[in-house]
Amino acid sequence: MKQKILEHLPKTDCQMCGMTCADFAAFLLSGDLTPQECPVLQEDAYATQREALAEILASLAARAKSGHLIDPDKCSGCGICLIVCEYNAANDPESRQGKGPYSTAKVVLRIVNGRVMLADETLCTRLLQAADKCTKCQDHCPTQAIVLV
Repeated sequence: MKQKILEHLPKTDCQMCGMTCADFAAFLLSGDLTPQECPVLQEDAYATQREALAEILASLAARAKSGHLIDPDKCSGCGICLIVCEYNAANDPESRQGKGPYSTAKVVLRIVNGRVMLADETLCTRLLQAADKCTKCQDHCPTQAIVLV
């Protein structure tokens, strides 16, 4: 995603914002900066890039606090993410056995109508562990339906 954002930046590395375009892209991705903070991007010559960037960032606005950006169109409903989820595995016996959790189970991820969804993102270890953030659901997703930003 960072690379996709970078493609729409001027890529001049002018450092008028105090950093390189790649660093600026990372801050756009995290939501810590906005495109308006890039002086070069405000020039008329970059109007098309600004519009494309606005679309990308609008889609990122839907990301969860835990950083999960789930594309339901890419999800095959395989459930691998449920099994590898650190919280699910530690707290849900069904997930630990490689099965999907019961509908009443308190879990981070679950499959609903054949697609993964965040059941309770507040349980995600990404929110609980500031250092060494878990990326297992993203790393094991065979269709790249889960992106952590």
